[in-house]
Amino acid sequence: MPVSVDLIKQFPFFQGLPEPDLQTIAQNTQLGAAKQGQEILARGSLVSFLTFVVSGKIQSTEISDDGRVIGISVLVPGDIIGCLTLADGQPVTNSLRTLEDSQMLLVPMAFAKSLLATQPLITHRVMHLLAQSVRHSIKERSMLSLPNAFHRIFVQLNLLVNNTSAQRQIHHVPRQQDIAAMVNTSRETVSRALQLLIKNGVLTKTGHQLHIQQSEALTKLAADGLDALPHQKID
Repeated sequence: MPVSVDLIKQFPFFQGLPEPDLQTIAQNTQLGAAKQGQEILARGSLVSFLTFVVSGKIQSTEISDDGRVIGISVLVPGDIIGCLTLADGQPVTNSLRTLEDSQMLLVPMAFAKSLLATQPLITHRVMHLLAQSVRHSIKERSMLSLPNAFHRIFVQLNLLVNNTSAQRQIHHVPRQQDIAAMVNTSRETVSRALQLLIKNGVLTKTGHQLHIQQSEALTKLAADGLDALPHQKID
C-alpha cells in the first residue's frame, strides 16, 4: 500500500524534491513493521529495500574475529539502512534486530537506484552519507591505535554524541560490554571510565541517556586523554 507524501517529506533525504517526484516516491514505497526482538536483516544478506526508520529502535551488531556479538550502533527514527548496498550492491556485514516495536519506510532497492541515477539531489545526499560513514570509520581506526584504554573510551564516547540537540547527548548508550568490544578493553574499564567522567562533572546519566555537561571537556579528553582531567580528581 503506498504511503502518504507527508510521511516522505518528514525525511531530510527527500526534502527539496519536486512535488511530482515525491508523489512517485510515495506510490513506490511501503510501510513495514517489526516486533521487538525480531531480526530484520541477517549478516551476509542483500538489502532489498532502502529503509528509513519511522519509529522504534534497531540494534546493529557485528561479529568479532573471536566470535563475539558486538553492538555497534542503535538506529532511531530518521536513520537510513542500506546506503552501502545502494552504492555497491554488496551484502551487508552487520545484522539488525529491533530493540522495540519498530516501523519502517521501505523503498525498493531497484527504485532507489533509479532515483540515484536520475536525481542529482539524491546522488549528493547518498555521497554525503557515505562520506560521513568513511570519516567515522577513519576516526574509529585511529582511536584503536591509542595505547591507553581510557583515552580510547573518551574518543568512542565523543563519536557517539548526538550533536543535533541543544545539549550534546548520547541518546542510546551501548551496553558497557559493547563499548568495551568497540575499543578493545574490558567492561570493568569502561565502567571505571564512565564513573571518572561522572565524578569530574563531564557527564551525567539518566536512564539510558548520557548527558554531556562539559562539552569542551569531553572533546579535549578525546584529543588529549587523561592529561585533560584535573589530576587531583583521579582516583
